Amino acid sequence: MKAYVSIFFLFVICCFSAAGCMQKEETGDIQVYYLNTEGTALATESYSWKSDQISERIEEVLKRLRKPKDTVKCTSAIPADVLVTDYQIEGNRLDLYFSQEYELLNKSEEVLLRAAVVESMTQIDEVYLIQFYVKGKPLENNHGEAVGYMRKDDFVQNTGTALNSYQQENVTLYFADSSGSGLVKTEVALRYNSYMTLEKAIVEQLIKGPETEGRLAVIPAETKLLSVLIKDDICYVNLNEGFLAKTPLASPELAVYSLVNSLIEGGNCSQVQISINGDPDVKLEGEFALDKPFEKNMKIVEG
Repeated sequence: MKAYVSIFFLFVICCFSAAGCMQKEETGDIQVYYLNTEGTALATESYSWKSDQISERIEEVLKRLRKPKDTVKCTSAIPADVLVTDYQIEGNRLDLYFSQEYELLNKSEEVLLRAAVVESMTQIDEVYLIQFYVKGKPLENNHGEAVGYMRKDDFVQNTGTALNSYQQENVTLYFADSSGSGLVKTEVALRYNSYMTLEKAIVEQLIKGPETEGRLAVIPAETKLLSVLIKDDICYVNLNEGFLAKTPLASPELAVYSLVNSLIEGGNCSQVQISINGDPDVKLEGEFALDKPFEKNMKIVEG
């Protein structure tokens, strides 16, 4: 598969003026996203729903994404030969299936397409998370990892900001001590793309493991982050089945609270709910249940 950009591309949205697709006096239920005339950034057109059924609204957006009203000032972000062959909706998650021509997109085209689709589709009230599939398999980044579920906030709308900008946060992460008997605070200067949420950066660093001597990773290396989002002060972390693998030194409790303590201290939440492939009704090693949100636990932290 052609290499894809590893994480979300910071893009530029056209100013809503005479140069854009949408005139200021126009109103509608949602804004559908397209490419500007140069094909370098996104712009919008207003659109009003014709149906109140979720499946029909998905069809409406897919159709409108292909055909802007003002074809002089806007072009579709989806090339004509790239087809959406199917879709599935379950709860607030939408899976979109693309034809193999998706692989031929260059880096800029691919990310702008993703941004246009996610920004447009998540304006459907019932749709919060979207995952892309290509030839029946989850879309992968250039490291061969699944991009996973995307949400509106994963794309930063920042006119005029340079592409691929980074920011740095000093955060406290929790790894195991050298014996694996407890957690240890570890101060980390976390550098991450400005279009990635801090919570996602924290989880990915915990999976990657510590760079400090005397610290051990407690999250299995097979773990992949599928999605992370915050709602009602709870951080929902969705991991793949790799999180169920047994680590040689650390206990399941340490793995859970490595995530929980790090996200609560460094992120913007007071509780953390962990799920495996979207299911929270799971027990680690058959005994440690994940079926409820966790609060910070400092009893297992040394010192």
